[in-house]
Amino acid sequence: MEQSAKPEPIAAAAILTFHDAVELFLMLTSEHLGVTVPDKGGFVPRYFDSLHPDKAGPTGIDLAGRLGVKRLTDHRNAFKHAAALPSGAAVVQARDDTERFFEENTPKVFNIAFDSIDMVELIPQPSTREQARSARSAWQQGDHLTAMGTLAIAFEELFTAHVMNPGHGYSPFAFGPAVEHGAFMGLKIARAITAASDERTHRNPTRAVEDVGKKFQHLSSTVLEMQAALRVMTLGLDLHRYFRFKALCPDVLNYADQRVEFYDPGGRFQADEDGFAYCEQFVLAAALRLAELEGHTTPTWRNAR
Repeated sequence: MEQSAKPEPIAAAAILTFHDAVELFLMLTSEHLGVTVPDKGGFVPRYFDSLHPDKAGPTGIDLAGRLGVKRLTDHRNAFKHAAALPSGAAVVQARDDTERFFEENTPKVFNIAFDSIDMVELIPQPSTREQARSARSAWQQGDHLTAMGTLAIAFEELFTAHVMNPGHGYSPFAFGPAVEHGAFMGLKIARAITAASDERTHRNPTRAVEDVGKKFQHLSSTVLEMQAALRVMTLGLDLHRYFRFKALCPDVLNYADQRVEFYDPGGRFQADEDGFAYCEQFVLAAALRLAELEGHTTPTWRNAR
């Protein structure tokens, strides 16, 4: 869906992905119903005719969207086998046909609504999965600010849990220890330098010492942003997707008494269904990628223990 919204000709690749999704659904349907589909013949008749009750009997099903899948298949074959680039209108139509296909056939085959399927359950990390569930619940209750803020927390906690591996030193995704950062760090540094001076006349930081504190604060802020970007890129995620995720989510304030608040500086926060779905999918992608990479970086002797 996201790929199809990109400008031409990049959006054309969505035709292939839409067709793959429909084909995998039809394969799963044949397995679920226990119906054998022939290997030869046209794509549409192979599945739509073979799965129909007229041929499959009582276990068969009359699938909807045959004409739309036929259009999608024609565009896919022309693009893949004849290098015929689909137009923007063809991509939009393919997106609509694919969406309608899943919405109409998922209840028919599996007796569940397509929009009720929640990919959050695929998140392997228990804490992150629970945060994502909480975000979904808050969104459904109309508390959009909390929902988006909870997704931001879920993403941060996903990395926080891997910055340090207890007993094993830093994670390869850490890029050094967590950098302390705060709005008044520069002033604290300046006061600490002044307090260490033997000159009692310097009760308040001088201009030069304040400059040192400010530069230290700017440096720590820059390193913090670089660490976040490196961790995202290490996962193989698009950095621009991360920037959009950060822009969509509100800022998170963590207090010493464990309170958490979400706020929207400048009124830039605009919550809508597409934005929430985007951020939810981003957290899911990060969680799955992190779990995959852990399998390659964790020594086998640790698992044995």
